[in-house]
Amino acid sequence: MTRSRVVLALLLASSLTVSAHPSVAQDTEQVKPTKIAADAAYISTNGNTETTTISGGDKIEHKTGDWMFTQEARAIWGKADGEENSGNYRALLRPDYLISEKLSAYALGTWRRDVFSGISREFQEGVGLSFHAITGPTNQVDLDAGGGWVQRKDVFGGQDTFSTARTGARYKHGFTEKAYLEARGAYLFNLEDGDDSQGNGALSLVAPIAGKFAMKLAYEVFYRNKPLPGFEKTDTTFGAGIQFAN
Repeated sequence: MTRSRVVLALLLASSLTVSAHPSVAQDTEQVKPTKIAADAAYISTNGNTETTTISGGDKIEHKTGDWMFTQEARAIWGKADGEENSGNYRALLRPDYLISEKLSAYALGTWRRDVFSGISREFQEGVGLSFHAITGPTNQVDLDAGGGWVQRKDVFGGQDTFSTARTGARYKHGFTEKAYLEARGAYLFNLEDGDDSQGNGALSLVAPIAGKFAMKLAYEVFYRNKPLPGFEKTDTTFGAGIQFAN
């Protein structure tokens, strides 16, 4: 598995090098008000072990005036030897309002379900500020700070509602308009039980293949400091698939 990941990363890096243009500015002269990206991956094995894994996701960004609206969704489902062994589903809605060149205000709403990490359902609502530390055509850095609320139901039937403080960060390096490296993460501090805080992070690398299609490698981490009995603190996911971007 490790060797396969290394080979995929080398192939993707090679594709980035070949497809990169002398200037990123050439790709960003005409900024589209609406950007849509969707990716999918399918893996199936038969023989001594029968496994099936399906993953997919989408991201839509729409900019109008000083507003930016973002919608994201992702699903991962898998089974081994006829039994489901993974099921991770989540969705996000986020409007941002640009206050100044370096500062914007945001609202956030998310939904998540992952019974294999103990979460039957989890809703999160929040508001905050985002500081745009770097806004160049090649590199972008955003830092978030805010607060919110979480409503969670676990697989044992327990329910909990609590207020949170949220920090987040995002870094994006563009090789071209459609070839980029992005790292982002967020951490939620449970203001009523500090031991039950949680965080998530994602690293993705995208390189064009042909036209609007690209190869995408992604590595995601979810961490919960106080998991339910019988569950691990950390879940990780590595994926490779095809992305379509408009």
